[in-house]
Amino acid sequence: MNVWKANGLKYILLFSLILCAVASVVSLWSYSGSSASQSAAVRQGPSGGFGGGGGPGGGMRGPDSANRSDSKNQGTTGQTTDSDSSTEGTSTSGDQGTTAGTDTSASDSSGAARDGQHRGPGGMSGNGSGMGMGGPGGGMGGGGRSGNSSSAYATPLAVFAALFFGAFVFITYRFRAREWKLGERNRGLMLWTVLGVGFFLRMAIAPWISGHMDLMLFRNWATTAADSLSGFYTNGSSDYPPFYIYILYVIGQIGSTDAFSPYMSVLLRLPNILADIVTAYMLYRLASKRVGYGISLGLAIFYVFNPAVFINSTFWGQVDSFFTLLIVGMIVLLVENRVGWSTVLFTVAVLMKPQGIIYGPVLFFELLRQRRIQPWLLSIGGVVVTTILVILPFSWGQEPLWLLDLYKGTVGEYPYASVNAYNFFALIGGNYTQDTTTLFLFSYHTWGMICIVLVTLFTWWMFIRSRKPQFAAAAALVLIAGVFTFASSMHERYLFPAAALAVLAYLYLRDRRFLWLAGGFSLTIFLNTFDIFYSSNSRDQYGIILCVTSLLNVLLFGYLVKVVWECSQSTTIETAPSTDGVSPELPSARPAWGASSQGVNTTIDR
Repeated sequence: MNVWKANGLKYILLFSLILCAVASVVSLWSYSGSSASQSAAVRQGPSGGFGGGGGPGGGMRGPDSANRSDSKNQGTTGQTTDSDSSTEGTSTSGDQGTTAGTDTSASDSSGAARDGQHRGPGGMSGNGSGMGMGGPGGGMGGGGRSGNSSSAYATPLAVFAALFFGAFVFITYRFRAREWKLGERNRGLMLWTVLGVGFFLRMAIAPWISGHMDLMLFRNWATTAADSLSGFYTNGSSDYPPFYIYILYVIGQIGSTDAFSPYMSVLLRLPNILADIVTAYMLYRLASKRVGYGISLGLAIFYVFNPAVFINSTFWGQVDSFFTLLIVGMIVLLVENRVGWSTVLFTVAVLMKPQGIIYGPVLFFELLRQRRIQPWLLSIGGVVVTTILVILPFSWGQEPLWLLDLYKGTVGEYPYASVNAYNFFALIGGNYTQDTTTLFLFSYHTWGMICIVLVTLFTWWMFIRSRKPQFAAAAALVLIAGVFTFASSMHERYLFPAAALAVLAYLYLRDRRFLWLAGGFSLTIFLNTFDIFYSSNSRDQYGIILCVTSLLNVLLFGYLVKVVWECSQSTTIETAPSTDGVSPELPSARPAWGASSQGVNTTIDR
């Protein structure tokens, strides 16, 4: 009995970790021998295209689709017509892995597909709609917005999300003025149990979720990259920026082997599942220097089991987790005055997703604040060297300005007020409305540009008022929340980094209201993603989830502006790291910046 008393927690943690690991192994093993995995090893042509035909011009079909359609899509390069496209054969999906059957489609289309989304009115093509990719630059067919082809896991995910956010509200409110006391023993084991359980649960679930149509694009690109990395853009039809193609190249090489080919959909998710865990660990490490162990562990739990994070990497299969890891690393390095490396991560983020440029002003503000030439030289050097190293392998046989043309095509690909982003424009009925449509005096696009300028200027003003690099996380949060909420052409997932950035802002500014914002943005991110992923509507409709989520995002941004305004007036740098074994109390609603209590100093923790 004494042994159990002394080591009971350790045994429970070890048992939980081992149980989840075994469940993950059993799940992967069962999937390998199932008919689903056999179907998932789809027949590939010479260049790895989905379905028959192969090569860059091979057709590509979404799961659960066998149809004949006559559709006209309005793309950014003009009208594209998919006529008399016929697809016959079978395809298996429905939460059993991403699959495709025999494709005998013929299409005549132009433009490029990104993020698996339909470009014409009617919105996003999800798992339930057909998708045809022609030759290089081939367009995408398919109707309206439809999400996951099977809703088998929608209810459990919704229940889990309700329990998570309910627990978040209770804990954040109930313990706002109490110490989180945890014993000294088993601290490392508790952390690795949280991270390990989060990882193994994702790995156990991932094989059985068909994911979004984006997974099919990623798989096609991975195979094309593995076949010829240097010829990826000249031989294929992708308009995705070059950095993540390296990741897809590695996945394509691994997935081409007989042992791993049935697990291709899992391999495509793996980098982002790992990014979830690494980001949570980074938040924990940063928190352990500034708050006590209890809160640090709580923040790690918040991120690892956050439904908004879970649905993106494990269910949808998108790459926003990896992108967020880069942004978080960029902000942390910037605060620690490692400007050169911060610039490298920023450049990599932009070379991975065009929306990385949203965070550029934060780096610019800090360079201006330092008023020294050396940081500018480091930043310029970091941008130039990183860009050259990333794009050089893809540049053979390309025009000198091929990358600029790639970004122009990507940025202008979705000319709508909102692309399933539940924001202000969606709230007033602008989802999938052409951004050239007039709203009062100006078009949606013009209003969006005006709002981007205003949000950037406001963020700059707050950064100047704060006079400290620790404000970088809050500045990045204002930028992404403001741009997402009031700019045009936003997608549903662009707000994803806000949850991690709100936690960072709390750690640097020690205002508990950022924790509420972290929970609030997590809720809206989840609702937006869940509604699009599991939607079965053939047309985009002004539904209750869209209305409520859009309104919440507008209100959250207004509250964020209030919090940032008050925090920017602070004169204290930050609270010193906790040195004892007990976590300090969570700050009250208004941080005691001027307090002279023990543990407050004016030095930056490096």
